[in-house]
Amino acid sequence: MTDSRKTKKQLLEELAAMRFRLAQCEGTRAMGRNGGGPNSTEHDQAHCESENQFRDLTEKSVAGVYLIQDWVFKYVNPMFAEIFRYSVEDLTTKVGPEDVVIPEDWPTVRENLRKRLSEETASIHSEFRICTGDGEIRNVEVYGSRTIYQGKPAVVGTLLDITHRKHDEERLKQAERKYRSIFENAIEGIFQSTPEGQLVAANPAHARMLGYDSPEELITSLTDIRHQLYVEPDRRTEFLHILEKDGVAISFECEFNRKDGSRIWVSLNARAVRDEDGKTLYYEGTLEDITQKRKVESELRLLNEFNRAIIDHAPVAIFTLDKDGVFSSINPALASLSGLGSKAEERLIGLNWLKNPYTVQCGLAAHIEKGLRGEPFQLWDFPFITYRGDRNIFMDFKGVPLVGKNGEIEGLLCIIEETTDRVRTRAKLMQEAKMSAIGRLAAGIAHELNNPLGTVVAYSERASGFLKAYQSRSGKEHDLEKLEDYLAIIEEEAFRCKGVTTDILGLFQKESLEIVRIDVNKLLEHLLEYMSLDKTNVTIVKKTTSPLPCILGDTSALRQVFVNLVTNAVDAVEGRENAGIWIRTRLDDDRVLVEVEDNGPGIPDAIMDKIFEPFFTTKSAKTGMGLGLALCYDLVCDMGGTIRAESVPGKGTTFVVALPAEKEEREGAGQG
Repeated sequence: MTDSRKTKKQLLEELAAMRFRLAQCEGTRAMGRNGGGPNSTEHDQAHCESENQFRDLTEKSVAGVYLIQDWVFKYVNPMFAEIFRYSVEDLTTKVGPEDVVIPEDWPTVRENLRKRLSEETASIHSEFRICTGDGEIRNVEVYGSRTIYQGKPAVVGTLLDITHRKHDEERLKQAERKYRSIFENAIEGIFQSTPEGQLVAANPAHARMLGYDSPEELITSLTDIRHQLYVEPDRRTEFLHILEKDGVAISFECEFNRKDGSRIWVSLNARAVRDEDGKTLYYEGTLEDITQKRKVESELRLLNEFNRAIIDHAPVAIFTLDKDGVFSSINPALASLSGLGSKAEERLIGLNWLKNPYTVQCGLAAHIEKGLRGEPFQLWDFPFITYRGDRNIFMDFKGVPLVGKNGEIEGLLCIIEETTDRVRTRAKLMQEAKMSAIGRLAAGIAHELNNPLGTVVAYSERASGFLKAYQSRSGKEHDLEKLEDYLAIIEEEAFRCKGVTTDILGLFQKESLEIVRIDVNKLLEHLLEYMSLDKTNVTIVKKTTSPLPCILGDTSALRQVFVNLVTNAVDAVEGRENAGIWIRTRLDDDRVLVEVEDNGPGIPDAIMDKIFEPFFTTKSAKTGMGLGLALCYDLVCDMGGTIRAESVPGKGTTFVVALPAEKEEREGAGQG
């Protein structure tokens, strides 16, 4: 194949030499035809010599040489035939120019040949595509000019196979388009600038970053980068110093001025481009807007400092364990709690807390392992042995799993507050509360028993005196009714003392409940008949819901609760006009409600929260000692229910007892 790297000048020189040889050949031939005579032999020899020189020139040419006349090849050299992959004979006898030029390019080639043959153009340089003998499409470059061959116009020229060059050019164009696309569409700014501070190239992203409408406007506007672009001009000097020293600058951060006067932070990556002598020609590189990044970093830094300040000055111990249970960070409060002081970090960082025998012994290790499996936990007043086993303390311990980006547990955040003093104080207060309750109980018992016992003593003395008088006046009739009254009073007060002791035993020594199915409506009906309330001046209104699910409870206990509530209601309305009591039952979701309402004086708000306390009562001493509601509260709670009071002073009080309905019964009632 031919050397496609021949220059245009070389091809033109070869073409001129061939035209000269052809002209010589044509001249000697013409002289031979016209001259005749004794010198004809010399002319023939000269003609042969010219043709030989022409053939010698073309046969050795590394370019294809052709001569076209009458639209056929009159001559082609071996290189031409090699390019077209035909034999010389085929090209000069069988294959014409139109046969080897692809149809799309033939009109142009034909027009160029016509112009040269008609002398419209002396010579023409053109490129077109050919189809070789084996069917391959190749690109060629042709230089041709008009000449006279055998007395007729012809075109002589040279031809080069430029297929590889065309491919290289196409690849180069593709590369240029690719890199131009990258340059034009890059998110980062791309630039070239001179050492003197002139911007010579910039992409659209660079222009947008600095607030300019186009790279052209940016390049035209910035004539002194150091002072126009850099907020701190000395940073430009530092940047150039790094480039000259190291040849590259990586992640150089500085602040730039934008067109509108605002400022942005950028990160520069650049290199110095130098000539063969090491002289810097220009700098090229990229810049990235890191304003938001720096803002976020600043906020994160402030947040970290804030968090660190909180952790370091927190009154509770805060520390982290890695996924193996090893201390990875601690705060000063933990140093103080551990008793290690300034040596805490040295002693604890790297210590595996899970393997500490005291951590295992007190059971804390099991909770930590649970936390490291991703389960947060909270321990209150947990009894703990310090890691050296030298102190027993109580503490609140909160464990929060630390989850990484991939969702895996990376460690455990631990927060400890020592509660030893609080536990001791609470224990002391509980003991004091117990003693206070016992004191109030003793005072209540003494008060409740002293009154009836005093009465018993007084009437016993009267009965004794009465008997003595009876003995001294024997034989006379005496009024024995007084003695009978005295003994009745003694009996009443004795039973009152027994009632006090019974209530106390019922409050503090309750027997286990016997749980059975109870029909609340029937229980209330029998209870009201037993209490004979129709003999009082109180109107009883009963409104029950039927059917009503049964409840599971103790019949005796529930009877005692309702008797107490109804008795309290009767006592509350005693002596009032239009005294009334309303007893209602209904189903509320999954609970059976029993309401006992009266229109008595009501309960003041100030004492509403005390009515279920033992020995608290608003009744007189002979009416009650304040144990009834306390006993009701305990009995209802033991049966899984609740009891509450609703009262409007001056209008009355309603006690509401809520007890769980039996499940199957509840479903049946709901369907009915």
